[in-house]
Amino acid sequence: MKISNCKLPFVLFLILLAGCNAGQSDGNISTELRNSGFDEVTGALPDGWHVDNKVKDKGTISLVSGISGGNDKVLSLKPNSENSGEPLLGVGQLLDATAMRGKSLNISVMLGVEGASNAIVGVHVLGKGDLGFVQIRQNDNGGVLNQHHRKLNIAKTAKNIVVYAIVEGRSGNAFFDDLDISIAAAPAAKVAKHDDVPSVLSAAIKVNVKQIERDIPDTLFGSNIEWIFNGQGLWSEKDNSLSMDAVKMTKEMGVSLLRFPGGVFSDYYHWQEGLRERDKRLNTLHYPGGPQSIHNFGVKEASDFAEKTESELLITVNVGTGTVNEAAEWVEFMNMDRAVKGLGKRVNYWEIGNELYMKGDLSGAHMSPAEYAERFEEFADAMLAVDPSIEIGGIGGLNYGSYNFIDDNSWTEVLLKKAADKIDFLAVHNAYAPVLMGGIDGLDPGNVYDAVMTANVQIEKNLVDLSLLLDEYETPGKEIDIAITEWGPFYHILPSSPWVDHIKTMGSAIFVASTMNSFLRSPRVKIANFFKLTDYGFMGWIGRKDNQFVATAPYHVFSLYANGLGENLVQSSVDSPVLKTKSIGIVDGQEEVAALDVVATHDPGQNQLALIVVNRHQVSSMNTLISLKDVTQYGSVDIQTVTGTAADSHTGTELPHIPGLKWANQVSLGRFEHGSHDEIQLINESFPGASRSQNPLLAFEYDFPPLSVTRLTFRDVQM
Repeated sequence: MKISNCKLPFVLFLILLAGCNAGQSDGNISTELRNSGFDEVTGALPDGWHVDNKVKDKGTISLVSGISGGNDKVLSLKPNSENSGEPLLGVGQLLDATAMRGKSLNISVMLGVEGASNAIVGVHVLGKGDLGFVQIRQNDNGGVLNQHHRKLNIAKTAKNIVVYAIVEGRSGNAFFDDLDISIAAAPAAKVAKHDDVPSVLSAAIKVNVKQIERDIPDTLFGSNIEWIFNGQGLWSEKDNSLSMDAVKMTKEMGVSLLRFPGGVFSDYYHWQEGLRERDKRLNTLHYPGGPQSIHNFGVKEASDFAEKTESELLITVNVGTGTVNEAAEWVEFMNMDRAVKGLGKRVNYWEIGNELYMKGDLSGAHMSPAEYAERFEEFADAMLAVDPSIEIGGIGGLNYGSYNFIDDNSWTEVLLKKAADKIDFLAVHNAYAPVLMGGIDGLDPGNVYDAVMTANVQIEKNLVDLSLLLDEYETPGKEIDIAITEWGPFYHILPSSPWVDHIKTMGSAIFVASTMNSFLRSPRVKIANFFKLTDYGFMGWIGRKDNQFVATAPYHVFSLYANGLGENLVQSSVDSPVLKTKSIGIVDGQEEVAALDVVATHDPGQNQLALIVVNRHQVSSMNTLISLKDVTQYGSVDIQTVTGTAADSHTGTELPHIPGLKWANQVSLGRFEHGSHDEIQLINESFPGASRSQNPLLAFEYDFPPLSVTRLTFRDVQM
């Protein structure tokens, strides 16, 4: 939607002032929204709100109380059969935008709907033409008032702002309350090179539902859990049981596959230590010379946690300091006579070792490619002799650019030449970013986040190169899958780093979404386990505050993927403005990378089409036309969005207080120090369906906020 010639689509008034002067300031026009709660009334109408004479026969405008059990008055718009065309039944205000120029607005409102109508709140910026807008919509929800939040950047040339509350439809009742517009706190640091960028840019997405790219395996939605520190909080010593809060949040997040007992601790872990009677479990080292933990969270507890969260286990066996017999016995324990042993699901996926290609591996068991290939065959043969149906993973990958963690570049080829016929999946760790090790003084935080949010481009290219290598060596008839058994945002490991705690931010959540898109677009990628679920330090996607588990921005974004995609990835393309990024950490700079990233999935059984759209732009929203090829109609569109106040915004999780340890003050774009639940916004909206008889193009238009991940679910799709 665009505003031109002073005409506002769906708005109840064409002009609030005399003539076509909506682009001019007037000393008599208020600079603040008046009567935002609709409590002040003259007659039957809310004070301060304009009502166009053209809508007076289109329904009833009144103030009512008792909605959602409250006593406050709320605005009621009850349309009748005449409510069509423009303007629609509603009220509006014109504001002077002078004091808001160049700033960001936080917009919130309570909306409720009864019956076949839609409540709509719009905020449009006017100046020399259309300078941006947002629309917030609510369909039938039983009349319960739901909170909505949006953000809008105001151009420096803005003259006026039009605010309106209208109802779309010819029956039902729409309720409005607490419409608030406020100036967001200004960032303390400049966002990277985005001065004077328009607040709204245009983009287009095309989806071909009939063109299937791949099936989507459930195992893409995995995580890592560890045995140390009571499973990083998954076991409650106080209750002598699993943490039911952790179980609930993990299940709600949609995690399907849990890798245990490491990462890095796998090659120093002896699984039998976690089978003793609880009062006899030993306190052992995490790695040579490291801290110690009691084995409270052992294999039975991990199996129970997986069972309660409706997920599977992927086990990494100890190749670094363990034995072949130890690994084979683990397979037997987990997969034979499980009911007798009190275990849950059998374990299908077994990874042989962890990062033994790194000289600095904490287990101290770094080995050559030839040595690992030999050990891999020995372990695989013994484990398959116990259970031939399991899937075995070898470790490897390809270095790229500054991402150079495999000590010997021949590692993967040596392994494939030796044992490709025994490898079901190759476990790679190629998707950490930005890894700011060394030379980080003076980095522009906006540039850092631009690099993080677009790092998936080089990750996806690396997956293509790795797939070509596997094509060359795999045994005919036995395709080798790719498993990214560790991945995620990662800035620094030292408490002294001013970046160490940035894993939890909205910018990191954008990286999560873009990287998930790359995994989905890479046909060989069957398994992905983010690192990691919980942590007493800084890496848990389920964070902590006041000794309670709290969802981070990456948690919320991951949940959009794990809980809402269809069975098949279908073809999609995007035409959007581009970003230019600088080389930061291990992320190479890019001259042009699309600001929007999109994947589309189809669930034929449910007749649902789901799109996830990632807007990586730090300033501009994207007014986007989504075209659906071969779709004749859809019943409705449900939209869930995760967005934040800035790239460094977060939900307020905290670093642990450890005696003698001091965490560095963290870099801020202006929001990091304000972490709270309100800094990460979860927006839910619904829109009515459409058919080709109404619109031959069958296109849907939506405004994706900056720094956002949005899932659109088209229901009852017909082709």
